[in-house]
Amino acid sequence: MQSGIDYAFRVKCCLRMRCWLTLAVLSLWLLPSSASAIGQGETSLSAGLGLAVATQDQSRAGAQAEFRLLRGLNDSFAARLGLQTTWISAPGSAIHFTTQSAGLTWAADVLRVVPLVDVGIAVADIRGGGMRESQRLGPQVGIGADYLVSRHLTFSLLARIDYFALRLAGGRGTTPTQITVGAHLARVF
Repeated sequence: MQSGIDYAFRVKCCLRMRCWLTLAVLSLWLLPSSASAIGQGETSLSAGLGLAVATQDQSRAGAQAEFRLLRGLNDSFAARLGLQTTWISAPGSAIHFTTQSAGLTWAADVLRVVPLVDVGIAVADIRGGGMRESQRLGPQVGIGADYLVSRHLTFSLLARIDYFALRLAGGRGTTPTQITVGAHLARVF
């Protein structure tokens, strides 16, 4: 059971995060842009940091870092490879997710902000936090937007849920789910 102080701290942090996110989106909206979305045959490499929430027996918050490589299939679709690592605080030791993913990203090129939908499949190696190490497979679904800073530089916000439904090896128990919200900076080649 959560104490009132712990609950108030989490609510206050959540409100701060929303304020900073809103401020970042509004400030980026005002920047000039002369770019278009990743096109056919183009490649984009991005790195990002963000917040993560993992749920298994209970929800816990942490941080995540991610690298993504996209290759434009046409003006709307891109193939995606990703590598993500997440650290979640837990009693004893931190829970660590290492996730490799492959998927497809669809983007609607509208002026300087490009909304996107991201779907894929992910394999996760989960360790720590008193849990038995396990490897799991499951779908990813995300939504976000790219802000086109220039023809070769984009800033992205991406919210995604990973549902690791299939146990490949290791620990038993409930199915872990990971929710992440991250900011990425990408270079288009």
